[in-house]
Amino acid sequence: MTRTFLAKGMEIIQQDKQQILLRGKGDGIFADIINKEVSLLPPTDNLRMINNDEFLFAKQSFDQWALIFLKPKPEKEIFRLLSAFNSNEEILASNYSNTTYFEISGENKNHFLSKLTHFDLRSKKFPVSTMAQTLIARIDCCLYNFGDRYLLSCHSSFEDYFKDRLQDAIDL
Repeated sequence: MTRTFLAKGMEIIQQDKQQILLRGKGDGIFADIINKEVSLLPPTDNLRMINNDEFLFAKQSFDQWALIFLKPKPEKEIFRLLSAFNSNEEILASNYSNTTYFEISGENKNHFLSKLTHFDLRSKKFPVSTMAQTLIARIDCCLYNFGDRYLLSCHSSFEDYFKDRLQDAIDL
């Protein structure tokens, strides 16, 4: 179920997205295979992200990347990409689509999120085109900074709990 949370100066929209988790060395072969399939080169710096109209690609650690589909794809296309990535022994790709996503926008987004996390959301510490892996409402989440909005992801098993905590933050 998709739900929109509204508060003064903030909007949170739950979204359905698909994700592939990739592991590899990030070397030239890795980059070539990724670029051939999604027309993006992997970010080289940890916690950096790049995106185009179709994909968000973020480096989560020294050997792990998240490829998030910004536009829905048929399952057949997800499986084709997984096969293409896994056909090279230097890459391990997994379907990670059991994730819940929330797009958070508005001038007060930092105010409301700060009620749920100790993470420093100031642009000096969390610049545009970066991502963070942090606890929000005591849940392991990934937060992607697009500047005018954030994309927040967490495991779908925490979806209801997270929605309740968002509502609590709005009501305070």
